[in-house]
Order: sequence, then structure tokens, then C-alpha cells
Amino acid sequence: MTTPQSGILPEASSNGLFMLFRRRLGRRADQACKNLLAQWPARVSKIAAANADAHFYASLGIGPDVWPEIFGPEKPAKLRAFPRISGAIHPAPSTQCDLILHLRADRFDVLFELADQFTQEMGEWFDAIETVHGFRYRDKRDLTGFVDGTENPVDDERAAAALVGDEDPKWAGGSYLHIQRYVHRMESWNKLPVKQQEAVIGRTKESDEELSDEDKPLTAHISRVVIEDEGQELQILRQSLPYGSPSGDKGLYFTSYCKTPDIFERMLARMIAPTADGRVDHLLNFSRAVTGAAFFVPSVEALQGLAKS
Repeated sequence: MTTPQSGILPEASSNGLFMLFRRRLGRRADQACKNLLAQWPARVSKIAAANADAHFYASLGIGPDVWPEIFGPEKPAKLRAFPRISGAIHPAPSTQCDLILHLRADRFDVLFELADQFTQEMGEWFDAIETVHGFRYRDKRDLTGFVDGTENPVDDERAAAALVGDEDPKWAGGSYLHIQRYVHRMESWNKLPVKQQEAVIGRTKESDEELSDEDKPLTAHISRVVIEDEGQELQILRQSLPYGSPSGDKGLYFTSYCKTPDIFERMLARMIAPTADGRVDHLLNFSRAVTGAAFFVPSVEALQGLAKS
């Protein structure tokens, strides 16, 4: 049996911390680095136990470029770089980074403590290039005012959607993680009448009900990201959170876990590039991606196996 990292499956937390790291020029992930990574699951468990009221969860993801230095030539079957989609009308930039910390809890001080320790200890090999504090907004809404993650799987379906299984047994219990930081044009969005906002999203704002097929445009966000294959809806597990400051950028830190990168890539293509129906996602007229990266979040056992015997 393999154990997934704790940050993948649980329901949304009140606070999230997203940190991206890039390998320092001229430095390689040597055995000392691997030993620190191997200690990650134990450190997460220790902090979670010492702060039970915080409901602390954490994921450490590794990017495709640095993967061979850490795990060697064997890798998850579909680990690859963030997609570059031809014909894209809206930009989906790819960020050069190698590690991600995705931490979440009901107390931000716990997130800060672990992130600060990790950043200092890994500083010999990795530089932090972005740190974003996400937060729960109202009743799990995005800053646009609409409930986020309405298509998420529930109960046992969460693990079935998010975790690699017998199809890639060496990496079972792991998950493919994709992130994008979106900056919302809130001034323009707030000028739209509610009915037009609902047409852009594909859901009602107050009651959170999906619009009927007759009323839901093909350019609505829901129309672009809800994909059926042989009568089954393709699922990813979203762990996104709003972020921002009143005087600066504000938006959504999109975060998705899945047992395969294929589904995210199909959703992104339908959002940003004219596919079979020739449409794109009109939400992107009000929100632009400024980062994008792909990682694999190994199982607890896979990380522990990095320790020198």
C-alpha cells in the first residue's frame, strides 16, 4: 500500500500557501538534498500532530526538469512539462520552476513555520521565486462572487480522480499537479450586470445552479471545462484558492490534482484555443494567467525512499 501526501485529498482549508522554487544555477540535487526531501513526510506529520486544531495538510511536488536528479531515470509515465498549446488565443504562460510547496491549514502561522524552515534548509539548492497566500473567501467563492470547484468529485471519487493507481504501480499514490495563477480584472468584472456574469460562468451567482443548456453559452466557463468522454464526465480535483491584496493583484491560484495530466491539458485547450466548436472561454476576457507549471506529487513512501540507506 502507498500513502498519498496529505495535501491532495482533504476538503478546502481556510488558508493556503503556494511556493514555487527554482534550482540554483550550477547546483545539483545531491544526496544531502535527497535526505532532506526524504524527511518531508515526517516533518509534516510532526507539525500536524503538534497543531491538531490547525488541520494542517501539505504537498511537495517535483517538476520534470529536476526529476532525474532526484529520482533518477525512472519517472511517472506521464510526467511532462506544462503544455504549450498551439493556436491559443489567450496566453497560458509556462513558469520555469522545479519544486512546489502546497500547504494548507486553518491557521496561517503553521504554514509560515514549515515554509520558512523548508526555504532555509533547501536554500543551498533551490531559490524561492514566488510565494502566494491564498484564503477561503465567503462560502468557498472566487473573488468573482461565484462558488469555485462546483464540479469537484466527492467522497471516494476524490481519490479515484486524483491518485495514480495500478496503471503505473511504481508511482501509485502520487498525483499530477498543475497550477496557474490568474489575475482578475475586478473593475471590469464588477461593471458587468449579474446576468452577463452568469452567462460568462455558466452558473447562477446566488443559488449556484448551473444554467440550462438553452441558456448556457458555448463560451461559458462551465461549457469549456466540463468534458464528457463516452458518457462519463472527466474529473480533476481542484484545490484552488483566491489570493490578493486590496491595493495590488488579486485573483485565483488554480490548483488541480489528477491521476493523469491528460484531463487538465484537454480542459486548458478548450479554454484558450478554438477547438472543435471554434469557441474559447470568455471568462479569460476578465482573468489572465500569469504563471503555469506541472509537477508530480510522489507518495510518502517514494519520498522516504530518497534517504541514503
